[in-house]
Amino acid sequence: MNKHLVTGSSGFVGSAIVKKLVDLGHEVVSVDIIEDKRISEISKFYKLDISKDEKKINEVFHGVKYVHHNAALVPLTKAGQDFEKTNIYGTKKIIEYSILNNVEHFSHMSSSAIFGKPKSEKSNVNYDEYNPTGRYGISKYKAELEVLKNKQNFKSCSIIRPRPIIGKGRLGIFEILFDWVKDDKKIPIIGAGNNKFQFAHIDDLVDVSIETAIKNISGKFNVGTNKYSTLKDDLNAAFKKINSKSRVMPINKNLCVFSLFILDKLRLSPLSSWHYLSYNWNFYYDLETNFEKLEWRPKYSNVEMIIEAYDWYVKNLANINNESSVHRSKIKQKFLKIVKFFL
Repeated sequence: MNKHLVTGSSGFVGSAIVKKLVDLGHEVVSVDIIEDKRISEISKFYKLDISKDEKKINEVFHGVKYVHHNAALVPLTKAGQDFEKTNIYGTKKIIEYSILNNVEHFSHMSSSAIFGKPKSEKSNVNYDEYNPTGRYGISKYKAELEVLKNKQNFKSCSIIRPRPIIGKGRLGIFEILFDWVKDDKKIPIIGAGNNKFQFAHIDDLVDVSIETAIKNISGKFNVGTNKYSTLKDDLNAAFKKINSKSRVMPINKNLCVFSLFILDKLRLSPLSSWHYLSYNWNFYYDLETNFEKLEWRPKYSNVEMIIEAYDWYVKNLANINNESSVHRSKIKQKFLKIVKFFL
């Protein structure tokens, strides 16, 4: 039986990969600093920090053929220097032990934050060049370089760069959106919202990570939906279909970005620079190169995945706790809670 190691196994992406692998009949070793009983009950779980617990890391690799590396600190954590420790150094250690233990395939979950923003308001982001945004983006960029530097040590190696991820159970920044929509509040957005903006469904990331591993497919895979419109139109369409009175409320771009920057520096907002510097630009991938290598095809449109995630949120609201990863937990809205009151 093929054995897979999944790092960040209690996170939104990692936990979904574990569940799918188990459903497919694969043996799974899972690693995270947080234990999720739903994951530890179906896999061999190790509670450890990949950037610190070096003595324990090697034992988790016994018999592992495929590695799905998802462990990372995300922008909402505003982790400062810890971005480097976990996202860069942690990745180095996982690569090192993967090589020592003759892992066949290494799948690395990267980020679209490595590309930054487009050069002009009307153009799309250039995803042939690195231009990372903020400390998080820089850390994910450097982590990706570590993978590329060592890819020849594996039979195959895949790098997956998702657009913002949505799906059942996705909270974090989207929990703020869903909370406001539930209460029929206006939804402020940066600028007019006429920018084409692509999301990625969790199932698509899971499928790409697993397909590239078990079929030994190498490459860089930019993953998102192929059914998207402008941010404003997709959000309003989703609000209408879930019978919410919420509608998008455009805010002057410069004023909004400046205000969010100040609130960020004063620690009065949960949003990081990656959030308020990226959501007002055109940002979408061309997926044709993926289709040439993979059987995978996107399953959901932007609107469909927003609706699915919102429906899950409403149905599970009473049972949501903060014992899991950032993207699977509620977050404190801080000053945004005051803004919500007036909308």
